[in-house]
Amino acid sequence: MFEKITVTAKKYNDKESLKSFFDKIIFNNDDFLVLTSKNFKYIKNGKERVKKDRADLIIFKKKWFNAFVFYKDNEKQKFYFNITSPAKIEKDTIDYVDMDIDLVLSSDLEVLEILDLKEFEINKTEYTYTDFFIKKSLEAVEQVKSLKYNKSFLDLIDMVL
Repeated sequence: MFEKITVTAKKYNDKESLKSFFDKIIFNNDDFLVLTSKNFKYIKNGKERVKKDRADLIIFKKKWFNAFVFYKDNEKQKFYFNITSPAKIEKDTIDYVDMDIDLVLSSDLEVLEILDLKEFEINKTEYTYTDFFIKKSLEAVEQVKSLKYNKSFLDLIDMVL
């Protein structure tokens, strides 16, 4: 197992948008990698922040999204999905391109909210997203929407989280 895994999200223009830090890997197979941190630390807009609660990150190895699982008092609060390029996973670092769109799924898997579609529309022009990236990003939104019915995702949640 690796110690202290750094995850870096960059925008399409290669500018860093989020750097987060995890304590260890708690699950790893061909489809998923799950990281955890007891006191979630991250840097956003140059400002370091620490949440006093656990956070997990599910990297879907063959998908165009990942999911943060946020906790409060050891209870799952929500799943925060980022539409991203597939992650590049190396020893103790993980990198991906953040494609702007985020989806928030309630911990009971009942309520889904889509965020940042306007940002995606603006950035696809400003950063000149390729048709391939646009297509994959929009397909990923539909895949995340269907996750609450996906047996392997539900099994993962039950088994690991």
